[in-house]
Amino acid sequence: MNGRKGLGDGSGLSALFVFWNITLLAQDHYRLPDTSTPMRSLMLKGMQLRFCGLFFFSIFLIFIVNFKILPVLTLLLSAWFLLTNSMRNPNNPPLAQTGAPGETTCSTASGCHSGGSFMGIVSISGVPDTIEANETYTITLTNTSNAVRAGFELTCWDGANAMCGTLTAGSGVNIGSGIANKKYARQSSPRTLSNGSTSWTFTWKAPATASGDKATFYFTSLCSNNNGQKTGDNAIQSNKTAVLRTTSAAIDPAREAAVKFFPTLVQNNTLHIELLEAETGQITVFDLSGKMVLQQDLKTVNDLTVNGLAKGIYTAHILAEGKIATKKFVVE
Repeated sequence: MNGRKGLGDGSGLSALFVFWNITLLAQDHYRLPDTSTPMRSLMLKGMQLRFCGLFFFSIFLIFIVNFKILPVLTLLLSAWFLLTNSMRNPNNPPLAQTGAPGETTCSTASGCHSGGSFMGIVSISGVPDTIEANETYTITLTNTSNAVRAGFELTCWDGANAMCGTLTAGSGVNIGSGIANKKYARQSSPRTLSNGSTSWTFTWKAPATASGDKATFYFTSLCSNNNGQKTGDNAIQSNKTAVLRTTSAAIDPAREAAVKFFPTLVQNNTLHIELLEAETGQITVFDLSGKMVLQQDLKTVNDLTVNGLAKGIYTAHILAEGKIATKKFVVE
């Protein structure tokens, strides 16, 4: 008679013990504090010691207790899947989830978060409507919603949908590298909302030049119910475009004569613009506060409708042949 025991008389209970403890480890990892603190470090060390103990106990279980390897491995692999799949997304989420052209979000990607109905907005501050080449800007991304917990991801592309500028990590933020040299700022750990909002801060350096002389930030934020699963969550998204003022597209007084621009006192909601030395260009209009209020591509002859502008004084930057002409006008 075979003297080996089955999983039902001891080793099965031991395997369940291992499975349960790894599950608890996964839950502890998910509940770590959001920022680097002495308590977080202490909890991480405790989890590491606990995992090492479970690892050696598992080796003992597999090779000592009746050599019942397959059932034990099945249980351990199940626990590992729970740890790495169900609980990993809040930390370092998958790349290319910003809602940029050709990208999905956490709500639309297959196998990601779904089923939520949280309402709110995601926004960034620290990026003016006109940015200077090679300047560094401190960006704060904020989730304002009725969610319990949140995460985020952001990228910046130029007019040709190529990576624009350089992202640098901040507290609770790391930088991931995607395909085609795309970079993504994303949470290294999720954050719990306080009074309906939470935020992350990091930096971005503008490039020396960019296709289309513009930078568009695409960003999304996950609104989570904090149930430790991928259910009952949804993403909110937005974008912001800024005009890049570069040395190659500097304001040039000599270009003033190359652009015919009238009237300077707009009473019929129409601006007439002619490019005398170029076939294409772009006009960007700013109000007195420096906020971009209008941007449109130009051909040789243009009649631009400005009935969406409030009464006031405006500055127009007309980009053509790599140079910018500046015109002022008043809307009555």
